[in-house]
Amino acid sequence: MILVVASSLDPSARELVRAWSDADARLLSAEDLCSAGWSFSPLSAQAGWLVADGKTLPVAAVEGVVVRRPAVTAEELAWIAEDDRAYVAAEINAFLVAWLCALPCCVLNRPTPTSLCGPAWSQLHWRVAAARRGIHWSEGAAAPTQQQAIFCRSAQLGASSAGQIQTGRELLRASATELLGVEFDGEAVAAVTVQPQLSRAAVRAMVLSQLLGEGRT
Repeated sequence: MILVVASSLDPSARELVRAWSDADARLLSAEDLCSAGWSFSPLSAQAGWLVADGKTLPVAAVEGVVVRRPAVTAEELAWIAEDDRAYVAAEINAFLVAWLCALPCCVLNRPTPTSLCGPAWSQLHWRVAAARRGIHWSEGAAAPTQQQAIFCRSAQLGASSAGQIQTGRELLRASATELLGVEFDGEAVAAVTVQPQLSRAAVRAMVLSQLLGEGRT
């Protein structure tokens, strides 16, 4: 089973779940996180239970997780009393950080104190991280039509040179992430995101194979 942690209102997340239906992909939404059926112990996370797509399921069945949201917001918790929504959202986010960090399977990307899907870095922060690794940053803006190169664990799609591949892998290590989208201006980096586009079939197939542990080096 593959979990996609996202909003139930996110069409790209729902499409990703449909594309991975053969791998038993399921959406894990805020509605699920507010449902009865959860059981979690930090010392034995795999022995617990979760709720996804409205069903109670064993955590032991989870083979991989893709996190497609930086946080659960108070505004989407329409079924919670308005005065309690901010508190409930904070509790949900705290729980997700603990739960996702405790899972023994592959999680793309594991949460940090500032985001559920990896570091919440600005482009300036990425630029500084790149400079510390000797990576050149483009002085121009990323072209709006430029296709992202996607780096996922040991695999990549879209990089056009060995230098770009090395840069992507350096950025993965610098950010302690396993999934990044990088836009290049030649060999220089123009932009980086922890939420790369997963709309192409080839990208989805690559990410799924990495989630399931295939093709690792």
